[in-house]
Amino acid sequence: DPVADLKGQLQDVVAATLERNGTVVIPSFAYGRTQDLIYTLHELYNEKAIPKVPIFIDSPLAIKLTRVFGEHPEVYDQATHQTFLEKGQNPFSFEQVNFVTAAEESMALMRRETPHIAIAASGMCEAGRILHHLRYRCHNPLNTILIVGYMAKYTLGRRMLEEGLEYEKSGREGPPPTLKILGKEYPLKARVARIDGFSAHGDRDEMLRFLKEAN
Repeated sequence: DPVADLKGQLQDVVAATLERNGTVVIPSFAYGRTQDLIYTLHELYNEKAIPKVPIFIDSPLAIKLTRVFGEHPEVYDQATHQTFLEKGQNPFSFEQVNFVTAAEESMALMRRETPHIAIAASGMCEAGRILHHLRYRCHNPLNTILIVGYMAKYTLGRRMLEEGLEYEKSGREGPPPTLKILGKEYPLKARVARIDGFSAHGDRDEMLRFLKEAN
């Protein structure tokens, strides 16, 4: 989807979830996609487009990479300079962002009852801390699991995406689908939403530029 549309879609999903007093759980790749999400949420917070609930980045690798992004403003584009740097802001670090490193902090976050946004790896939900967020949050219809990346066939993320969206299309009637997470089955009562376009890969124009300059 066009990048220009992503912010509005993210605003809609987050606002609807917080209105229900729920939590948004986002499986995300550590490199590129997580930083795209932080950047866009920072814009939405600055614009007062959504309530400023805490945002938790629960992936040690994503945290290290995000710090690298924040340390190299010399490669930012003009829009980032105008939106953040000229106001003295780091696009990837602001008051509501919390970086979760220790396993104890991660477990405490999963027990948190107040609304928040949790971004965790792995992106396809096959391993990592995201599995624990899902098993704590997927059975609550107030919550939203937001899919922002490609899910390969036969992964937990793909099953969750397909079965969750099918359940939404049915009007959420009948028994919810079930997910097997870490050897145990859980009902998928949380809302499942999808936004295409958050990507760490080069788009069409970037690939054409690369090929032209590489001769």
